[in-house]
Amino acid sequence: MTQGKDNAAIVIEGLSKSYERGKVRKADIRSSLSSLLEGGGIKREFFFALKDINLQIERGDVVGIIGPNGAGKSTLLKLLSRITFPTEGKIKIRGTLSSMLEVGTGFHPELTGRENIYLNGSIIGMKREEVNRKLDSIVSFSGIESFLDTPVKHYSSGMYVRLAFSVAAHLEPDILLIDEVLAVGDHEFRRKCLDKLLDVSSQGRTIMMVSHQMSYLKELCKSGVYIDSGRLVYYGAIDETINHYVSQNEFKNIAVKDRVDRRGSGLVMVRKFEMLDEKHDRIVTIFTGQSVVFSLELEAAKEVFNVVIQMEFYDLFGHLWFVANNNMSGNSISSMNSTKKIECNIPKFPLNANSYFINVAVYVQNKLSDEVTNAFPVEVVPGLYYQTGRLPPSNRGFLVEYQWIER
Repeated sequence: MTQGKDNAAIVIEGLSKSYERGKVRKADIRSSLSSLLEGGGIKREFFFALKDINLQIERGDVVGIIGPNGAGKSTLLKLLSRITFPTEGKIKIRGTLSSMLEVGTGFHPELTGRENIYLNGSIIGMKREEVNRKLDSIVSFSGIESFLDTPVKHYSSGMYVRLAFSVAAHLEPDILLIDEVLAVGDHEFRRKCLDKLLDVSSQGRTIMMVSHQMSYLKELCKSGVYIDSGRLVYYGAIDETINHYVSQNEFKNIAVKDRVDRRGSGLVMVRKFEMLDEKHDRIVTIFTGQSVVFSLELEAAKEVFNVVIQMEFYDLFGHLWFVANNNMSGNSISSMNSTKKIECNIPKFPLNANSYFINVAVYVQNKLSDEVTNAFPVEVVPGLYYQTGRLPPSNRGFLVEYQWIER
């Protein structure tokens, strides 16, 4: 993956970042002194968000950064953006850099959208005349023409995202850093973002982006970086990087097949369980509001009739959120005599960011054939499905749109 440092846009050598566990920064002297006195005699505990990272990103490369939640992906981008600084190691950046790491990063809340466009341009070294030439294109792409002269503190999170992405993509930095921008907004806007990034990458600019959306990374990126527990696990071609990441999570599929703590007659059993995105690429996390497919492989001991599958989604407190049953949606399996794959397609996953698990049960002619409790863990990460950022009020479940399909 390296062609020599002369062609490198970013060189990272021995990069580490540590934090004090439980440490909260205080805003005033009194609080800081109180915190210091209260902490007297207590052993300070540190942890490494990143540890000994060595990377060389070539000019014009488009790099996807993947890994589980808390792996250190966002910390890496913040270090590259100089929002925070390394504990150890060096970072060398050649060229101008712009980043979109959080909603509204780099925006001043009291300034209008128009003023923030010029502010961002000046930050990356653009002259006012250059920003003038791009202003109409930036505003048109963002779709916030009516609010251009409104202070951004009055913007919704969706408006922030639209303007922030448009500014970052149109001001033509040599290096663009993006953190989960394709996770937010509606499908049409996500498609516009992806097309724009493809256009930016075709101009030879360097892009580094964090995403849990493997299908987007495969479409956009040339290279991949897999980080786990703060350490670099793999750096290579994007397909190979994704394969390394997914293989580390294969235990989720194996766990269903090999589970012995199951009950039922065993006439039909669940042998495989996968979670897929709308392009049928395997995923290990879900965004709220994302289209997701749960794929189950069933195995019949003999010919059976009227097979019903039920998936129950629980949070870690044991609260049932919803049930997906193929008979309730009119898609029960009339008969099977060997193996069969059936998929449950949920076009807009309704649960907000949290950890959940799925219980799976199979019934044959209304009698329990197989039941696996806690069959599959599900990690949901934030999207914009619920603008309030809160879960629905009921813990007794609610109706969800879904469709079962035999394969």
